[in-house]
Amino acid sequence: MKMKTISTAALLIILSACTSEPSMTEQTDDGKVQSSNQENENAEAEKHETAQEQALTPEEVIAETEKQLSTDVPIKLPDTLNLNQGYHLTAKTVSDRDSYQIIFFQTEDVIPINNAKLDQLSDGSILAVLSGQHYDSNEAASEQISYQNFEEIGGKPVDLGYSITGYQDAGAGSVYLSWNEGRWAFTSRARTEDPDNLLTDSKKIVEFLESSTLPPPKMYGTGKFDTISEHSRDQILVWQEERTVYKIEKAEGALRTLEIAASIK
Repeated sequence: MKMKTISTAALLIILSACTSEPSMTEQTDDGKVQSSNQENENAEAEKHETAQEQALTPEEVIAETEKQLSTDVPIKLPDTLNLNQGYHLTAKTVSDRDSYQIIFFQTEDVIPINNAKLDQLSDGSILAVLSGQHYDSNEAASEQISYQNFEEIGGKPVDLGYSITGYQDAGAGSVYLSWNEGRWAFTSRARTEDPDNLLTDSKKIVEFLESSTLPPPKMYGTGKFDTISEHSRDQILVWQEERTVYKIEKAEGALRTLEIAASIK
């Protein structure tokens, strides 16, 4: 009986060894041997990562982007960002203790946040650039704003609607229309030969601000908009919150810039 038991056990071991499927390996170009099982796992992981990126909404991308920042500056981000039909949102971030910058892109292909492919994109893919910067004092931050009271400066008065008066001025081939709303100062610019476009676009800005609220500055904020082309990216909105200065720039057109700012809570 004892001999029979030993023989049966030995037979089971031999059968087990024969039926076990050996792990397949292959040699890579650099001479390293890699398990095919490991390759399959890596491929599945990449597919999973891609699937996750494809599933992200603009709101989710914004939330994930915030996690990439390491800074003491209170982060200001919009609730959402409007994209062109069929495009995806992604971002590139830079941050340190006293500052951060986020470049938001809209792309036809899904590209993960901070992926090296973002460095190859043209400026036309930029949706907006948002940044925050700490300064040593409120006074130092205030110097970055360049707030002006245009009623005191003067110029040709222009009715912009909603009881707001703008002041027109010209110089160096450009015409400017400037006005104040609360603690904000705004200036639109156009070519000297296009004063009608300047007035029309400035009225659109005023109308937008009647139904939308910008972040409240402490003390002041300014907006400088280029209306020479509807696709112009020479737009900037900047405001102070004590010793921190926030900025939105490079968006396509004044209204898109203001839409982003109005979405910041």
